[in-house]
Amino acid sequence: MRPIEHKILTCAANLDPAENDLQKLRGDMSTVTDTSALIDLAYREGMAGFLYKSLLKAGLLETLDPHQRQRLYESYYLTIRHNLKLIHALNEILKPLVQQQVQVILTQGISLLQEVYRDIGLRPMTDLDLWVLPGDYNVLAECLATQGFASNSLYPYTFKKGEVILDIHTHFLWGDRIKSRDRLINIGQEEIFKAARPINVYNPAALCLDPPDHFLYLSLHALKHNLERLVWLVDIKCLVAGWKPADWTALMTRAKQLGQKATVFYMLFILTKLFNLKLPPEISACLDGWTPNLFERRVLTRRINGKSIPDWCQLVLISAGKGFRERLFFIGETLFPRPQILRQVFPSYYNSSNRQLYWKRFLQLLGSFKT
Repeated sequence: MRPIEHKILTCAANLDPAENDLQKLRGDMSTVTDTSALIDLAYREGMAGFLYKSLLKAGLLETLDPHQRQRLYESYYLTIRHNLKLIHALNEILKPLVQQQVQVILTQGISLLQEVYRDIGLRPMTDLDLWVLPGDYNVLAECLATQGFASNSLYPYTFKKGEVILDIHTHFLWGDRIKSRDRLINIGQEEIFKAARPINVYNPAALCLDPPDHFLYLSLHALKHNLERLVWLVDIKCLVAGWKPADWTALMTRAKQLGQKATVFYMLFILTKLFNLKLPPEISACLDGWTPNLFERRVLTRRINGKSIPDWCQLVLISAGKGFRERLFFIGETLFPRPQILRQVFPSYYNSSNRQLYWKRFLQLLGSFKT
């Protein structure tokens, strides 16, 4: 059974609540005994902005303790401030890329602010995520350097300038860190990049993923991080809010092409249970025809009920549907990546030998599995 705080946050995920949604929110809020715990949870789940606007629409904001009301107010407006700063930085970054004829795909939070969320105070971002093809990476890095961005030896693909942080990716599924992730999709990433479309008619350097690819990317990202933040699931819910039957058909076709049907079924299972997402009849029939195994059902249901899932679960979920060889390579490299990645995992052991790093990793995993 889901805690009432988690139910309130899923209710707050509705961008355009009807009166019956607001009535439900009022009823749920009347049973909350610790609003501080609710707001703490909203922060952890990335949902503070959603909670603030939902309580405001329901006329409940003034019923909060002044301190708790101020926490939500500050979170919402600080998110607006930070997001505006990131958007301004992005526009400056993109200008020289047009002349260099380099295109980047905006991913995760920044792409959603451009296309999904009309209110930029809802969706918090810590950085800008950009995907560039490997052949264009050096040009992008040089452009960033001329604008005062700097990286370091520990995180060479992360650039920083003041409060603005950029996370640059050269692969659709973050294969620049774990190379065996290349095996999780059945086509070359260049085909996915080619299917991307302009996100801003005034700047052809910025692209966004085609909607089916966007769904799969956000889903795989959430699975990679053990579905640990509710806002990542809300992102997908909001992405598909206006989809027509043809969009859903395109998703299923693309998932089959990429070998990612299991990912779609996992996410639809969660979205329908968590947000009561309505699917077209033919897609609903496909989902009804899919039977999760005992492990999948227990893990997904645990997250639906607002509980965390063990770290190792992502190894099984994200590689579902792949052959034995692909899964073996992926799980092996994820558990024991190359030394450069282990130095990022254990920065205080940067100067340690490879043997020491792998021993440290073994002890870490042993403790994780025991937990």
